[in-house]
Amino acid sequence: MRALVYYGNKDVRLENEWSDPELLNDKDAIIKVNFTSICATDIEEWQFGPNYINPEDTPVVHGHEITGEVIEVGKNSSSLKIGDKVAVNNVIHCNSCFWCLKGQGGACINMKVAGFHENGGLSEFMRWPADHLIRVSDSIPDEHGALIEPTSVACHAIRKSGVRPGDNVAVVGCGTVGLLTIQVLKAAGANVSAVDIRTESLQLAKDFGADYVFNSSDKSIVENMLEASDGIGHDIVFETAGSAEAPKISIDYTRRGGKTILVGIYSAQPKMDFNQIVFFEREVIGSVGSAPGDMEAGVKLLNQGKINPAPLISKVISLDNVIEEGYQKMANDPKGIFRILVKP
Repeated sequence: MRALVYYGNKDVRLENEWSDPELLNDKDAIIKVNFTSICATDIEEWQFGPNYINPEDTPVVHGHEITGEVIEVGKNSSSLKIGDKVAVNNVIHCNSCFWCLKGQGGACINMKVAGFHENGGLSEFMRWPADHLIRVSDSIPDEHGALIEPTSVACHAIRKSGVRPGDNVAVVGCGTVGLLTIQVLKAAGANVSAVDIRTESLQLAKDFGADYVFNSSDKSIVENMLEASDGIGHDIVFETAGSAEAPKISIDYTRRGGKTILVGIYSAQPKMDFNQIVFFEREVIGSVGSAPGDMEAGVKLLNQGKINPAPLISKVISLDNVIEEGYQKMANDPKGIFRILVKP
């Protein structure tokens, strides 16, 4: 089969004769990959890695936001049948380490992630445990399934936040994860303020149900956000931008005694004034990836029509063009791009 394979720093190759996947046990399944979405983390691994990828796991097929169709199942994979449309739950937790046993699967020390530790979805076919393939309604367009993985990131962060209906919540950074976070928060009954510097992103935030939108370049933004949160500040602020200045901004927008959830991945080290946390008894919580149940929640929201990924699909390309039209374009000219999908 054809596959895009990560060998190391700035060394990702299109292989035209990569071995077809085979069932390793009776609990596996093989899918025909319909779409795989390119994430900024893929590009960071290509440009600066290996970071999350262990060198001993290379070469490895890249791609971790995957949807496909089941074409083969092990005899003990009774939950699936051939022809099922599925989203790939890309994280396998060990379920036995200290963190898993504490119910903190997102911190699992032995987790395996498709596209990083195991072969991923930038390929024509993929093997994965059947119990980590989640059926998607036949009425959902195939392209939308590839955005369930970033939806699960939003679900994980929101679950960790403990958000309640009626809470005043802000999302700083309206890229793909930020805009999906807004949609999940609205489904949870929160009052949502969206913050970004891009007009297109703020318009999408409004389309997705944000109650207020604020341009971060506006000198009156702090006063305006206070007015939107009853003069108190926001109960919870989600930082999804990943820029060096975003954590400080997000903490400043959080009310006394409130919570800041850091979801972004930072390529530059943020500067922090920890007195802004200590003096006002704010909580700062890190959230990365997903834990058991988050992907299932994302699929349910998609099946119920509470998530609309369509406006976040900027372009569809083939495996032949992933480096030039995918990785390089997103790295060098990201303006107006949310997710680029690859159709193997």
